[in-house]
Amino acid sequence: MTKDQIMRYIPNGKREAVYDAWQDSDGIWIMLKEGWNADRMDYRCRTIHEDTVKDLRYQIAGIRKLK
Repeated sequence: MTKDQIMRYIPNGKREAVYDAWQDSDGIWIMLKEGWNADRMDYRCRTIHEDTVKDLRYQIAGIRKLK
C-alpha cells in the first residue's frame, strides 16, 4: 500500500496531521507531525502501526491535535 492509498483512510480534517505513511513487511505505518498525538496508541505517541486496515482505522480515529 502506498502513502496515497493509506491517506484515503484518513478523514480530511486529520490529513494535516500526517508526516508520512507507508506499508512494509511489518505492517502499515503512519507518522504524525509534532503537535499531534495518536491517543489510542500510547501516551504522547506520534507513530501508528497496525497490521490490518480495520485496526488502522480505529487508530486513525484517535488522532488529536495537542493544545
